[in-house]
Amino acid sequence: MKIGEKGMRISPIFFLLFPIIMLNSLAQIFMKAAALHSVAQAALGIFNIWFVAAAACLGVAFLCWQAALRQKPISFLHPFCSLVYVFVPALSVLFFQETVSAKYVVGMCCIIAGVCLTSISVCPPEAEHQEEPTC
Repeated sequence: MKIGEKGMRISPIFFLLFPIIMLNSLAQIFMKAAALHSVAQAALGIFNIWFVAAAACLGVAFLCWQAALRQKPISFLHPFCSLVYVFVPALSVLFFQETVSAKYVVGMCCIIAGVCLTSISVCPPEAEHQEEPTC
């Protein structure tokens, strides 16, 4: 986020990164639901609504990823994909009542810190993507 005359402003790349992270996370949750549903129904997975939802999430996430890659260097974007390892356990607690240990929470905090450090050190968000990025 940038601080300007009108307060804090969200970088436009956020509008691609956030859906990528959330759609990938939801796809994992939907795959778990598909697996549970398939076992309960003893049906082929591709006819499972949860499987279709997971595939749709991954498809839209892929399109957003392609758009993001046109705007920023992959070395800046890719660390944000690690946030899936934070959101999936949180969503699994909400949807499947799974438990997350204190050690796991510490690890999630380390992932968040790592994403922050790498995004700052790799390339500033306002740098324009060029054929050979210079940071």
